[in-house]
Amino acid sequence: MKKYIFSRRALIAAGIACLLLPLNSCDKELEVTPYSYFTTANFFSNAQEAYMATLGVYESMSSLDTYGYNIPLIFDADTDISQLSGVGADEWRLIAHYQGISQTAIFYNVWSKLYEGIDRANVVIERIPQMELYKNGTQTQQEQLNRFIGEAKFLRGFYYSELVRLWGDVPFKTKSSQSGDNLKGGLVDRQEIYTQIIKDMEEAAVVLPAETPSDERINKWAAKAMLARIALFAGGYSLSPDGTMKRPANYKEYYKLAQEKINEVMAQNPYKLNASYAKVFKNQCQHVLEPTENIFQVAFYNPAGTLGNASWVGYFNGPLTAAGVYPNSIGRCLVPKPFYNTFNTGDQRRDFSIATYSINNVGNKLPLVTARQDEAWTAAKWSREYQTNSTLERQYTHINWVVMRYSDLLLMRAEVENELNEGPNPVAYDAVNQVRKRGFGADIAGSRIAVDIVNKGTGYANAANVVIQITGGGGSDASAAVVTLASGGISAITMLRSGDGYTSVPTVTITTTDGKGSGATAVARILPKPTAAEMNLPTGLSKIDFLKAIQQERAWELSGEGMRRADLIRWGILSDKITETNAAVKLIRSNYFYPAITNFVAGKHELYPFPQNETDVNKSITRQNPKY
Repeated sequence: MKKYIFSRRALIAAGIACLLLPLNSCDKELEVTPYSYFTTANFFSNAQEAYMATLGVYESMSSLDTYGYNIPLIFDADTDISQLSGVGADEWRLIAHYQGISQTAIFYNVWSKLYEGIDRANVVIERIPQMELYKNGTQTQQEQLNRFIGEAKFLRGFYYSELVRLWGDVPFKTKSSQSGDNLKGGLVDRQEIYTQIIKDMEEAAVVLPAETPSDERINKWAAKAMLARIALFAGGYSLSPDGTMKRPANYKEYYKLAQEKINEVMAQNPYKLNASYAKVFKNQCQHVLEPTENIFQVAFYNPAGTLGNASWVGYFNGPLTAAGVYPNSIGRCLVPKPFYNTFNTGDQRRDFSIATYSINNVGNKLPLVTARQDEAWTAAKWSREYQTNSTLERQYTHINWVVMRYSDLLLMRAEVENELNEGPNPVAYDAVNQVRKRGFGADIAGSRIAVDIVNKGTGYANAANVVIQITGGGGSDASAAVVTLASGGISAITMLRSGDGYTSVPTVTITTTDGKGSGATAVARILPKPTAAEMNLPTGLSKIDFLKAIQQERAWELSGEGMRRADLIRWGILSDKITETNAAVKLIRSNYFYPAITNFVAGKHELYPFPQNETDVNKSITRQNPKY
């Protein structure tokens, strides 16, 4: 289980330490009530104070304003693989549907929270070297303090990389805010900022520990892996101030940097794929740290069960669930049906990632397969079924947000090798096929199942009250539900999830929650394992075709994980994918809900507007992003 780096005591202490920076300090015992007489001169009098200040840098991302909600769930919406539900004046809907404007408060909330983290990092980076302990402490003490500096440099770089990804050129400072400072900096070219980000992260990696972490703090290999991702964004397409999508002329230099960092990580082999794709997210929902699969994650925990330092993961982005057996979830993250149709039927990621059902108050899955119900399919990876469902997680959960998984790094490796070698080499094929094989359950004993009705039974009154239970067989996650009844009998069922790991035929039992109906029976059958040809990418692909395969593989593997819109932008194809998806949904029905096509403007919505709260006071920002 995770160790909760943000315990109640740590939350209070870290928050106080950073709210008071740069003029005040905490006392030795980290009291809740700060002493106002501490000054810059005696701040960080011991390692514990430096540690708490470092936790304060992490704390800026453990918020609904950043990675508990806005950045991964709202800012990643309305692409080819996801969209948010409904229309209206809610800011989260306006942003998702490409209707946000500079006055939209969420933009400023994210902007200011990221800059808060940067300023906290600047303080740590500046103040620790001034400590007597840093200068004259033991080697162990100095290594510990250098680790704090490394963490702060990594996080400063990470926060700046997110600002650049979302807004392009932004104000930039590497000095902490002091009383009397001019805090109204102008916009700095993003490539200049990337230069400092790279420097920060490379310096961080030198002093960060190489050991497998036991909590959510960054280590050496995670810093290198995240630098590889940032290098791809630095070398990717972004919206320029002149309104055109461009990539830097030397973009391949960034790809070479990404390749170098990926190779350094792979040479140490600190990561591995969990054999079960489903288990990755079940562990996440149960707060089981899995540092060999999850490279970098954001910690969430609030011992009061309230908003601060909690997330909406599993509440906002799970299957629509009525309160009862499970706490409710609101199912706002929809999945367009064309994306579901792109999966190979043997790919276990499809049924685990996409809920073609809702869950009622008695825990029964209700299929959404008739009329226009396919427009209500949702993300499923963080279902209430898998969560602790403790009283502390009824609305605000403690589910960490995973920023990067190992499969992401493997897919980046494949992309980089393809780009730098003008086509895929064996390294590229091996990397992507590792991900694909896991997705098809290659290393799990057993296979998927299907369920067939044998006897229709009689007297059934409501399909929603019929429960199909699948037990035994050595596997998990298989689920079936009744679609329709005819003359009191079960006329049609559907597989909602085919599951995995079944080594023998499981038992299928049909019951009802209303006591009406009897006699229906069904049997399961084990489906054959996918062949190597189905699991592996075809050989001989061109550079372009291999890139397209990687783009699709990232959708299948990482759906709902906060990176799709960013990926489409760095590839320069967000507009194309919105157009393609609109055409695909309109083939299903002419009024299929897909508002992105109406609102998206190419050369505008690849970036967000600078928040008006910022531009009203910072007159050094002399332009707005294109077309806002």
